[in-house]
Amino acid sequence: MLEVIIGKEGTQRFAINGSRVSRQHAKITVTDSGQWILEDLNSTNGTYIINENDELVQIKRVNITEFTRIVLADQTSMGFTFYAHHVLEEDPKNYQQEFRYVLEIHDKAIREKTEIDAKLQKKNMMKFLPGFISAMIGLMLTLLLPLHQKVYGVAVTAVFTTILQAFINIYIGKDSKLKNFNSKYSGKLICPCCAKPLSEIEFKNQMCSRCKAHA
Repeated sequence: MLEVIIGKEGTQRFAINGSRVSRQHAKITVTDSGQWILEDLNSTNGTYIINENDELVQIKRVNITEFTRIVLADQTSMGFTFYAHHVLEEDPKNYQQEFRYVLEIHDKAIREKTEIDAKLQKKNMMKFLPGFISAMIGLMLTLLLPLHQKVYGVAVTAVFTTILQAFINIYIGKDSKLKNFNSKYSGKLICPCCAKPLSEIEFKNQMCSRCKAHA
C-alpha cells in the first residue's frame, strides 16, 4: 500500500508552493488491490476533484482513478492542480504518462467531432430539399395544368414548400451537440504540467510549446 501526504510540507516528490494550500492538505492512498483513495486532511481551503463533466466537486474522502485531476484550494496560482498519477513519478518533471492520457482524450475527441460533423452535414443538406421539391412540382404543374389554372399551381407549390420547410426545421432543430462537445473537451485538452490549452500542432508534436512537457 502507498500513502502520500500532499501539501506544502507533504511527502510528495514535487514541490507545492501555492499560498492557499495547507502544509498537509490531502492524502492519496493506493491500496494493494490498485484502488485509489483521496482524502482531505481538514485543509483550510478544501480539496476538490474535476469530474467527467468538467465540474469542480469538493470532497472529504472519495475513490478516484489514477488520472483524476485533483485541485488543492483553487485553480489559480495560489492553489495547485495535478493528476493523481503524478505521485507515482520518481522524477517530478516527468509528465509523460499524463501527457499520453491527454493524447488519448484528444483522439477520442477527434472521433466524436468527425461523427458530429457528418451528422451536421446530412442535416444541412436537407435544408435544400424543399427548394428542390418545389421546383420539380412547379415544373410538373406548369407542363400539365391548363393555362388558366397555372396560377393555382403556383399557389399550391408555395403552400407545400412552406409546410415542408416547417417540418424540416422542426426535424433539424437547434443542434446542441457541437456546443456540448466544446463544453465536454475544452477543459480536458490542456497540458498536464502548466494547464495551457494545447493546439493541434502541439498534439501533433506531442509536446507543450510553453513548458516542454511531452509524451
